Amino acid sequence: MLGHAMKLRQLAYFVKVVEVGNITRAAEQLNLAQTALGIQIRNLEDALQIQLLDRHSRGVSATPAGMLLYERSIEILQRLEETRRDLIALGGERVRIRFGATPSILKLIGTELLVAANAQLPGIALHVVEELSFVLADALERGELDYVLAYDIEENPGIRRVALMEEDLLHVSAANGGEQGGDISFRQAVAGDLALVSNRDIIWRRVHETASRLSVDVKITYQVQSNEAIKALVLHGVAQSIMPYGIVAEEIKTGQIIGRRVDRPGVKRTLFLAHPAHRGIADEKPFLAFIDKMVDRLMAEVGPYAHPIDRLVPMEQADSL
Repeated sequence: MLGHAMKLRQLAYFVKVVEVGNITRAAEQLNLAQTALGIQIRNLEDALQIQLLDRHSRGVSATPAGMLLYERSIEILQRLEETRRDLIALGGERVRIRFGATPSILKLIGTELLVAANAQLPGIALHVVEELSFVLADALERGELDYVLAYDIEENPGIRRVALMEEDLLHVSAANGGEQGGDISFRQAVAGDLALVSNRDIIWRRVHETASRLSVDVKITYQVQSNEAIKALVLHGVAQSIMPYGIVAEEIKTGQIIGRRVDRPGVKRTLFLAHPAHRGIADEKPFLAFIDKMVDRLMAEVGPYAHPIDRLVPMEQADSL
């Protein structure tokens, strides 16, 4: 009876509602009308003859029965996705993975990543999307991406994540500004005319969180939606910024920009590999070992500003793949 009562689509809808904790927001992410989603959840509860969600003013939360169904649904959807990809591979086709990475990562290792993936992952077609971390996190939550390498991915019951690297952020200014190399205090770093991305961006949040702890004012003169546009402002000497090394690596090497590690206190971000809890690759280890190698290359490029945290596959296992 239960097999006929539950539909895979309803399980997927239910999983999204539990993960988001709000039917309205879940409906937006699923591109459904709120009333239609609400009816699907009610139909599921009626079919199972048990309450799955507690409704309250802030949204919804799973009942004990709902949490059990959520956990089992994750397993079912995961196995279904693995089966789909195995069948594609069995038919001789390459499995398509929608992979997101940030501009600073792709600037440093983007070409190498694409070439190495083609050579080392013959059964996988890697489709790479370049966006800021918060955009990638949103796309991951909506199910538009399979894996992302992005910074400071927030905890979410629908997302699995592994922290791989911590990175120091740099205060950047035009080389003709008279500053010398070496570390710079946080207070000094935010004293000038700053250019930053939107208030959803990680660096904006880190800067303002640190400023709030220190009771320091931050002067944002330019709010720009593009790191390249911010870099242009810095090169013209009209603004300074706090950025990752990868965005300004070439300009630092050629002496056009001075990059100084922010210190006392430092401003850092953490790199994660993340994917939806109910998606993945059946034979995941070769792909994860490949990502480990790419993160090793990234750390080599970032140099002293990169600090390893964890690996996706133990070194001895990766060597045998």
